[in-house]
Amino acid sequence: MHRIPQRIALSAIALAVLTLAQSASAQQAAPSEAPMARVEVTGSSIRQLATENALPLTTLKSEELVARGLTTMSEVATSLTVGSTNEPVGGGGGGTMINMRGLNTNRTLVLLNGRRLPNEAVGASSVNVDVVPMSAVERVEVLRDGASSIYGTDAIAGVVNFITKRTHTGTTVTGGWVQPERHGGGDQQRVSIVSGMGDLAEQGWNVYAALDFQQRARLAQSDRPNISDPNLIAQLGGNPFSSAVAGSSSAPANFTVYQNGKPTTLTGNPYFASGCAAPYGGAQYTIPSTKASGAGVGTCILDPDLYPQLLPDNMQASLFTKASLRHHGDSLLTVELLATESFIKAQNPPQVFGAQTDYDKYNPGVRKPLFITPSSKWYPGGSGGVPGVAGVTNQDLALTWSMDEAGPARTDDRQNTRRLVIADQGEFMGWDYRVGVTAAESKRAVGWISGFFATDGIYQGVANGTLNPFGAQDAAGAEYLDSIRRDGLTYRVARVGYVGTDFNIARPLLDLPGGPLTLAIGGDWHRETYRDATDPVANEVTYKVSGTPNTYPRGERKVTALYLEADAPITKELTLTGAVRADHFSDFGNTVNPKLSVRWQPTQTVLLRGTASTGFRAPTLPELYGTPLTRMPSTNKWDDPLLCPSATPSVRATGSVTTDPRYAGLNLDPARVCDTNLTTLQGANPDLDPEKARTVTAGIVLSPMKNLNVSFDWWSIKMKGTIAQITEETIFDNLERYQDLFVRNADGTLDYIVKTRMNMGGLRTRGIDTSVSYTWPTTQWGKFGIGMDGTYVDRYEGQNEPGGAWEDSVGRPGALATGSTSANTYVYRWKHNLRLSWNYQKFGVQLTQAYTSHYDDTNAQPNQKPGQPFFNQIDHYTLYNLATNWNVSDKLKLTLGVNNLLDEGPPLSNQRIGSRVVFAQNVSKPIGRAWNVRVNYTF
Repeated sequence: MHRIPQRIALSAIALAVLTLAQSASAQQAAPSEAPMARVEVTGSSIRQLATENALPLTTLKSEELVARGLTTMSEVATSLTVGSTNEPVGGGGGGTMINMRGLNTNRTLVLLNGRRLPNEAVGASSVNVDVVPMSAVERVEVLRDGASSIYGTDAIAGVVNFITKRTHTGTTVTGGWVQPERHGGGDQQRVSIVSGMGDLAEQGWNVYAALDFQQRARLAQSDRPNISDPNLIAQLGGNPFSSAVAGSSSAPANFTVYQNGKPTTLTGNPYFASGCAAPYGGAQYTIPSTKASGAGVGTCILDPDLYPQLLPDNMQASLFTKASLRHHGDSLLTVELLATESFIKAQNPPQVFGAQTDYDKYNPGVRKPLFITPSSKWYPGGSGGVPGVAGVTNQDLALTWSMDEAGPARTDDRQNTRRLVIADQGEFMGWDYRVGVTAAESKRAVGWISGFFATDGIYQGVANGTLNPFGAQDAAGAEYLDSIRRDGLTYRVARVGYVGTDFNIARPLLDLPGGPLTLAIGGDWHRETYRDATDPVANEVTYKVSGTPNTYPRGERKVTALYLEADAPITKELTLTGAVRADHFSDFGNTVNPKLSVRWQPTQTVLLRGTASTGFRAPTLPELYGTPLTRMPSTNKWDDPLLCPSATPSVRATGSVTTDPRYAGLNLDPARVCDTNLTTLQGANPDLDPEKARTVTAGIVLSPMKNLNVSFDWWSIKMKGTIAQITEETIFDNLERYQDLFVRNADGTLDYIVKTRMNMGGLRTRGIDTSVSYTWPTTQWGKFGIGMDGTYVDRYEGQNEPGGAWEDSVGRPGALATGSTSANTYVYRWKHNLRLSWNYQKFGVQLTQAYTSHYDDTNAQPNQKPGQPFFNQIDHYTLYNLATNWNVSDKLKLTLGVNNLLDEGPPLSNQRIGSRVVFAQNVSKPIGRAWNVRVNYTF
């Protein structure tokens, strides 16, 4: 409850306790009653029969999740054909977010029991679904159209509602293991305990708690050599590792000889002659360069297989408790508490020092040589015992040093979520009512575990002769290193707070030919807060730092809303449902968003349905008030289009220093204007406007025979004022259009390139969702079933400015980087999940096929065209999972499965070729075939 407004939280708790006490003293044990005929369905505030639903809704029950062998929330999210996830890979991340329709995670609304969860704290725009305890989930409902009229204006892409068990009695313990067939890491363990007491029907109360714990071991890149095969990297357009290059940062350090304050072409390493084996107590981190001539001869190269990892260490624990009490007849008071903690421990190569790394985060791009002078005893040939090098006498040496003797640089990314919900529902004077109070907080802390040092301290230690950059430290050096360590520090803490209350009342008003006209009136109020603090110590360590040092952005917003919904069964066959929601934003004023849905069932075998709605997404608090405008190096290297012009500016290293006499006096350095990281201006933009959207769906559901259901739902979403970033590739591919983004000094030198988020032209996408399921009648051989969910995307078009050209991105990377999702968000033409099942007595088997169609890769250069060298197209990808379930007894259940049954290797991609994480992480995992065992026992 830390930092949640205590007055509201304590008032809510007091209200719950008082109501519980009064109800418990007044009530008698209620007799067992039949369950309600009408239930609440995601997307509507009116209770109705599930068969009456006119909305495109997909429901996954917990039994189905188990039958498919899904063990984590990220796997559940991946199984949705309308969505994708960004499960943390490589160096870590904010968790698992759901991205429906490719519209980005901040346009998908994630609910727990129909109420909001707090967003992940750093991005503050998307919910990390890893916080949901899987053992408590009864079903997942996915609404595949907009729901801004009911839940909030930001539900543009759709809604994912995780619904927990209503009650639970007894104790169930589940243990699960996922063990890769190949050696290395990536193994997972999971333990959950669900325990409860009290019969809600007989005794009028129930309390249960669900505790989940799971962890995954890191998987090193060296454990999957097929993914980093040099020949394959070359085919992708990358630069495979070769020893015939100049060494950069290494241990022992490489050097460049300086003469009269300027670098020469003389380079080397004191231990090159001994095979780069320096005295590190038996450890060797580098290998000799085989470069034959020029700068870089005689240097050492860091072994590329030592540190990279494909998956980081990951752990998460969650506790969900729910107490329910019946009172005054069938009214139900519930109290829910969610508490989670998760962390990602990422391993990175050691911290590096020298002119190729930033010296100061306040001034990115400022890079200073790390000098050792002849006065140091560690100078080659000096008294410290470092071997001498021919030609190196009394010159200053600029070093590039990797701190390998301190081990890999390990970071900690920890998240906490707390959420309290007190709700009551029932009937009062003929009205069904529902009311609740929610208080929640999400916190994320980022820090250094080991291997981090103050950058200026390293420079000083080398300059004064205390530190030995060429071998192990002596006692004085080791003591000095300890004094400048920054291990164990948390340098960034972000918090998101959410406090709100909601109500809904509904009742039939009058009878229509098809049934009663039902009206619902509801409203909610909530306050969001966002704070992000990066300590000044982050400027001391210029390596693996997120956030901007000494900045403390914050923001808050209050939203008040009122909505109406009417369900009108015009006839037995035709039902119209209309809803309208009016919101008032404390920072963006008022907006009204309606929704109309129609359901027509002319026969029992045919159902037609359709919806139309509008949406409104205000910029998130981080988009408005987050990281202050900050100068940062460009993601890629470019030629300055004015001072290093090129006929093909979108292709790096094709320009040459300008001969324009106007800039003759600048004495331009090619290294600073050609093929280099240019300065960009990035950060929040308080001048953003809201996004607006229109969503239309039309569908048909067919039941031509018993146990057969077929559905097709066409959908179209059109947005304008899309909040996004133009990618660097897009800017340099059309310089004439984006000249105003280049801000220059009076002498013509580049000050920065504007890369802040801005309102773009728009985005429009459309496609068809389909679902087929059939279950054969039970025979002596058991019950057989088949099912398939698929999504076909007809178009996904982005527009960089109002009135501009539309660019289709189906099957290839998009041009826009939207929020927390990178520009390389792939929208597949076709994606499906096919399921074959067989159940016989207490035994069941399910085979699942997950398929994604082919798409164009990021590719080596922005101007790559099909057929050119290094053009890469990722082929369609098919994955099979097999799960078997055996109910040994009423108490014991066993599940044995094989993930990636055919051991299909991950398709290789050049999306992250620079980091050598070259598998297509958006469709696959690097683990390979893995065994999945699950044991469930109920006491």
